[in-house]
Amino acid sequence: MHDDREDDIGPLISGYLDGELSPAERARVEALRNTDPAFREEFERMARIVNAASELRIEEPPEEVWDTFLDGVYNRVERRTGWVIFLIGVVALTVWGLYWFWVADWGSSLVKVLVAAPVIGLVVLFISVLRQRLFVSRSDRYSREIKW
Repeated sequence: MHDDREDDIGPLISGYLDGELSPAERARVEALRNTDPAFREEFERMARIVNAASELRIEEPPEEVWDTFLDGVYNRVERRTGWVIFLIGVVALTVWGLYWFWVADWGSSLVKVLVAAPVIGLVVLFISVLRQRLFVSRSDRYSREIKW
C-alpha cells in the first residue's frame, strides 16, 4: 500500500480523524493522502464511517417504557418458572400414578387397558388442542390486540 507498515494505517488515520495527532503526525497523514492513492482511499473510507457514526442519535425512551419493560420481563420469567415447576410436578405424579396403576393388583391387564384408553384419548385431544392454540397465537396478529 505504502512505505509505512500496514498496522500503522488504522491508528494513524483514526488519530487524525479524532484530532489526537501532533502537528508532525498530522502533516505526515496529509502528505500520505496527497501521494498515496491506497492510503487516500482507506482514509476516505474511515472518514465516511466516522461521519456516519457521529450523525447517529439514539433517543432514550421515557421512564414509563423502562418500567413496563421490566415488569414484562419479570412476569415472563415468573410465569415460565411456574410452568416448569408445574410440569415437573405433573410428570412426576403421572409417572408415579402409572407405576401404581400397573403394579397394583386391582384388576386384569385387559381391565387396566380399558380404563386407561379414555384417559389416554383425553390427554391426546388436550395436547392436540393446546398445540394448535399455541401455534395460532404465535401467528395471529389480532390476539395481541385483545386484552381480557
